[in-house]
Amino acid sequence: MSKNKYLNLLVIMLMTVCLTACSDDDDKISEPTFSHITITPEKEIYHVGDIVTCSINRTSPGIGDLRDTSYWWYTSWWFTDSEMKADFQEFSDDNVNTSSPITLTTPGRVTLYFFGRLEYPHWDWRKIEIGRTITVVE
Repeated sequence: MSKNKYLNLLVIMLMTVCLTACSDDDDKISEPTFSHITITPEKEIYHVGDIVTCSINRTSPGIGDLRDTSYWWYTSWWFTDSEMKADFQEFSDDNVNTSSPITLTTPGRVTLYFFGRLEYPHWDWRKIEIGRTITVVE
């Protein structure tokens, strides 16, 4: 009986080693990393009508079989306005992505977002979403 117990234990251990060695490709994928959002001009409090631009640095490209990427900027008040379109931008050669000028039109706490869609093989995709909240007054 003791011999069967050890054989069963050995089989379980071998199966565990085999299953952990046969993982999927997720461990071979590392998403790009980014710095925080920089807003120009930098202020403590913004006013309705102020025009700002946002930028973000890509601090590492990530690893993996990245098939396609798309990056865009949007703001929290655009969600309720069907006329507002996302601001698609590419990274420059020095790994900076800068928004088009954004006119602040809504008072309150406003969040400016950087969003990315990273597409990998086998219909796998990841999203990147980084936001920065500012205060806008009348």
